Amino acid sequence: MLELIIVEFLKWWTTAWVQDWVNRAHVFSTGILNGPALPPIEVNQNEDFGSLSSCNIIGSCNADPSGRMCVSIACCRVPKHTTDWDKLLRFGLIQLDKICDNDYSLVYFHHGYDKLNKPPWKWLITCYRSFDRKFKKNIKAFYIVHPSTRLKMVFRFMKPLVSIRAHSKIVYCHRLSELAQHVMLDRLDIPAEVKLHDKNLRARSVDNITNTTGLGNCGRFEQALSDIPAFSTPGCPGRVFGGSLLDAEGVPQVLTDCIQYLSLPKNIREEGLFRRCGNATELKAIKECYNTGQDIDLNNYCPHTIAATLKTYLRELHTPLLTFEAYPTISSWTDFSSETQSALSRKLLENVPPVHYSCLRELVLFLNKVVNSASQNLMTSQNISIVIGPNLTWSRHTITTLSDINNINSFTQYLIDNPQLFERETNCCVPAAQESECES
Repeated sequence: MLELIIVEFLKWWTTAWVQDWVNRAHVFSTGILNGPALPPIEVNQNEDFGSLSSCNIIGSCNADPSGRMCVSIACCRVPKHTTDWDKLLRFGLIQLDKICDNDYSLVYFHHGYDKLNKPPWKWLITCYRSFDRKFKKNIKAFYIVHPSTRLKMVFRFMKPLVSIRAHSKIVYCHRLSELAQHVMLDRLDIPAEVKLHDKNLRARSVDNITNTTGLGNCGRFEQALSDIPAFSTPGCPGRVFGGSLLDAEGVPQVLTDCIQYLSLPKNIREEGLFRRCGNATELKAIKECYNTGQDIDLNNYCPHTIAATLKTYLRELHTPLLTFEAYPTISSWTDFSSETQSALSRKLLENVPPVHYSCLRELVLFLNKVVNSASQNLMTSQNISIVIGPNLTWSRHTITTLSDINNINSFTQYLIDNPQLFERETNCCVPAAQESECES
């Protein structure tokens, strides 16, 4: 009799659980896929988001090795007992609007998601339908860090309701070491809570292994408890990508080759140049050829792959092209008046090392030519600065914020729009100020 009661209860519970998920799927699919179009969200650029901005929920950096901007969202930083979810949505739309005009990657840190900051289902549906096509189309990779079993079940359950292409962009990273295979962790704003959670997970995993195998605290398991591996470029001697410009004699060959190839009339007019992503496999092969000194013919590749190669080279430099020392000034660029900006730009160019100046000059003059063909390639100086700027400078010790990115992009646009800053031909790649000193 008792067994019969248990069996009947399990049947009832299973039926109720399945019916609940069917109802959720119906609401989700009706609300998202078949619901009426929502009016555009009223966004006021002057709205006060001080409390949300200070939480650093959304961040961006040039941490994606493929050349895309990387946007991070930290669930643990969402204020507890949040009630004004619509304000949070408006804040997110403003923060992501400029970044998502081009291809980007999204890193979502799920740790910290609990009932105190759990958004309602209807708000999630509103979010999905509020982000227009550019947000959904331009996202090329969606990394979910420390996903819970429930979250993976939800995404798996929703798989039939979304396109195969959209679902293929999702990558689960159960450890930060797995995320390091895709992005540069040392440039990513990872919350301290997430780092601690990851360390506890790794320690727990090691304990389980040692308890099961009886190996104890042997070296390889102690190594697993070391600091999180960072996808960084420590400046490898003899390597082109990840090396230092100070080891080069003049403008590096890879920079010259890329600029010469992209300057060809048919290539410089390519629509979306520097904005569209290149082929990742071909990019890897090109890097290997330059790093090993093999001959390579760039004419065998498309312009977008070569443009991605140029961005990757700049991003992986041990010292950024505009140097670490220039970062504090550039990251506050929009705070200065136009007269001050003119003087500061010349001062910054005078202070960069000679080989950095020479490379920067070649790059900026080339980008100015790209902008002059904007009627064909649709890449204005503003568009170019958004995709190139974050690869020219970054901080040595601090995480680059969205505000910093905007200032870096503004400075990059200023250089592109003012090529006369580089008009004087220098001798042996020496900046103008140093050249005049040598002549005297």
